[in-house]
Formats: sequence, structure tokens, C-alpha cells
Amino acid sequence: GWLPVPYLNAEAQRRYLESTGRVLVTPRTHHVSSIHYDLSFASLEDDVRYPFRNIASVLREADIAFANLEGPLSDKARHSGAFRMPTAFADALRWAGVDVVSNANNHALDAEGEGLLDTREALWKAGVGGVGTGRNLADARRPFIVERSGVKVGFLGYSQLLNGGTSGFAQEDRSGVAPLDPFLIEEDIRALRSQVDFVVVSFHWNIENSQDTHPDDRVFAHRVIDAGADIILGHHPHVPKGVEVYKGKVILYSFGNLIFGHNHDYWMNNFIARLHLTRSGVREVEILPISGRGNDLSQPFLLQGADATALLEDLQARTRLLDTAMEIRGAAGIIRP
Repeated sequence: GWLPVPYLNAEAQRRYLESTGRVLVTPRTHHVSSIHYDLSFASLEDDVRYPFRNIASVLREADIAFANLEGPLSDKARHSGAFRMPTAFADALRWAGVDVVSNANNHALDAEGEGLLDTREALWKAGVGGVGTGRNLADARRPFIVERSGVKVGFLGYSQLLNGGTSGFAQEDRSGVAPLDPFLIEEDIRALRSQVDFVVVSFHWNIENSQDTHPDDRVFAHRVIDAGADIILGHHPHVPKGVEVYKGKVILYSFGNLIFGHNHDYWMNNFIARLHLTRSGVREVEILPISGRGNDLSQPFLLQGADATALLEDLQARTRLLDTAMEIRGAAGIIRP
């Protein structure tokens, strides 16, 4: 049950510790007590593209595809946290059709400051936009703007928490992550509002493994919408939550997972959202269930049949609690703002 750490996980060392009468306990954490996939690949390209092979066609259909990137991309930075991915993963994101990601999350500094900057460079070289981290606070707050068919969409990214405390939040003279600070967010929205048709904010927030939407979360989200945001994209809980329409704007409190390097028996199926944007606003939101149990989280696919219906019915009930109606149409949920 030990982590595969060099010099500590050799058979001789395990035997020695066990001979002293010590019990080797596996703590219940994401990177230890989990479902591992036991995968092997012929090449690095096969490795980094593997997770997207069953979902890439859906992402490529979108004019703009967004995702939360839960961990740094670096080939040489010190691996000091739970996650680190090779920079080749940035090319896989682009290959799969992802246009922009938020790096603002609690694992952003798992390869320390060097890894944070390596991530930004790898995304830039691959042609993937990134928000939520930077060389300083102003850089971390910088939006990424995409224009499609004459419609401009601006993205901003923020995180409520960081592993290791608050020291990783960006400051005026220090690299890091943009904090989930309402005053900064409101200021950033005001600065971006006149430049785009849609302001989209990404929030890494909330309580892990809880599907409930806390009243305080709604108050915070409404404040951000009132400040001028059109869409809020939430993540971090690892499980899906209900969707709210507030004043014609869309709040997705949590999608759950898309792809993850391991799984847990208490994680579940998830969803992606397809938002239809027009100059007059969000015309429709499609909720598309995706697989997320067991090994499926390593290579998700669109759900059909009973599995899709079960997830949609649960989301429908949770969405109703947020004063929002969702129609179930086949293997998709439909919300009309």
C-alpha cells in the first residue's frame, strides 16, 4: 500500500519496517487509496491521447471547448504534489479539440512555480489558451478571448483553495494562482465586459464529493452574475451538481469529472455541457451525461440508455431545487434560459 517512492518502496525496506512490528497503513487520499487503471502504452503520444479517444469527436464539434486542467504540465520541474503531467499533454488537448483551459485549481502548484510556468508555455506552444495563473497577480487575472462567427467570448479563472495553504496565490510580485476573491472578480469582469459578448468565469470551488449546492454558493454566484458575468463554470467537487439559471444567465456549479488519472468507488458518472450562444444570450444548454465509474474515467464516453437516464433524473431534481427546469430529451437534458 505504499506510494511508489524511490528508496522507500523497495522490498528490502518494506521487510525491514514490517520486522519492527510497524503496521503499514494506506491513508484514504486521492493518490493512494484509489482505483488504478493498470494501463501501458507503446509511445508517449498514445499515452497522452488515450483519455480523449472516445470523447474527442464531441469536443471537436464545439466552436469553443473549455476544460479545467487539474495539474501542471512539466517535464523537468520538481514533482512536489500529487499530480504532474508531461508537456506532451498540451498537444493532446489541442488534438482533442480543447481551445481553452483554466489552470486555477488546488493542484496548480504540484510542480511548484517552475511547473506553473512550464504549463503556461506548453499550452501556448500547443495553441491552447490558459487562464487563472501567471507570473504575478495581474498576469493571473488576464482574460483569454476567443472569437467565433463574430461572437467574442472572454474567459477568466479563479480558485477558492490551494494545496498547502494560501502561499501559492499570486501577488503583485509573485507568480501563482488567481484567488476566488469577489472584489478582484468584479473588477476583472468590469474590465472585460465591454470587450466581449460573453463573460465566462471558471471557479474551482466548493466541497469535494458533495452533490448539494450550499445557499452561500448561490449567493456568491448571484453576486458574480450581477457584476456582469454570463456563465459560471464550476469544478472541484468531483461529483455533478444541479444547474441554475439566474436572470437568464447560466451557473454550472459542478460538472463532476471528465478525465482523471485514477478513480474512487464513491465517484460517479458525470456530464459535459453544450451551450448554444447567440448575440442575444444563451439560447439553450444541453446536459450530456458521460461515463465516470471504474476504468471509464480514464477514457470517458457519452452515456446512453438507463445510465444516462439515471444521471439526468438526478440532475433534474437537483436543478429543480435551484428554481430551474430541465427537460429530459433522450440521452440529454435541455435547459432553456
